[in-house]
Amino acid sequence: MSLLTELDTAATRIETSHAHGRTICRLWGDPAAPAIVLSHGSFGAWSHWVRNIGPLSERFHVMALDLPGMGESDQPPEPISAESMGAIMAEAIDQALPPAKRFQLVGFSFGGIVGGQAALILEHRIDRFTIIGSNALGLPLAERGEMARPNRDMTADEIRAVHRQNLGVIMFGDHSRIDDMALDLQQQNTRRARSRSGAIPRGDSLAHALKALTIPVRGIWGAKDATAGRFLPERQALFAALPNCESFTIIPGAGHWAAYEAADEVNKLLLA
Repeated sequence: MSLLTELDTAATRIETSHAHGRTICRLWGDPAAPAIVLSHGSFGAWSHWVRNIGPLSERFHVMALDLPGMGESDQPPEPISAESMGAIMAEAIDQALPPAKRFQLVGFSFGGIVGGQAALILEHRIDRFTIIGSNALGLPLAERGEMARPNRDMTADEIRAVHRQNLGVIMFGDHSRIDDMALDLQQQNTRRARSRSGAIPRGDSLAHALKALTIPVRGIWGAKDATAGRFLPERQALFAALPNCESFTIIPGAGHWAAYEAADEVNKLLLA
């Protein structure tokens, strides 16, 4: 049995509802333990956290949701915005966790952008907000290689090669770490993703949220994050200027999907 199947089988699956459909949440661990909520990246699903859920569930009651229009969750209304998706995410958390339950929030990439808006709504319940490689900080994005698109005329091997190329372009710092599970997840998640982040990561919605929040915040970035590139110092400076910033950690050698590529290091930080 694969790790993904083991986690899916062990999860408590909850369908939460909002005015436009359902948000699917999964939970692991002891409900009496401190809670941690994981918000995945664009073109992803809860499975972006496949290498983190097990270790985290030894200490936390772990919740990982599928963002609106991704994974199993229903499509959000148009036009899509960080604010509208954040409101849906906040509703899902309110329904999936007991009302008085406090939690830590962790957002990867687009999940951190949406999480910033959810945090503005649920700040009274959040102990700490950790952001991993997110944009929408009002800062430049690095230039990167072209992403390839699979098509129906390709063989299965050719499609897999496209996903390997794309993981190397955007997600991994060390291409030798792209394994079969990462390829399986990329193929599955991109096929199911219906929502598109569009221009949201090029905006500044997360920067505004961070300036408004008073809860402790942390940043975790891979040193080889393809979306930050040579502009990583500007991201570090933005966090350093926040009075409520606890830390900003750069993980050597890791790329954008640091929670997968450098799972041991990220898990250690989240468990600290």
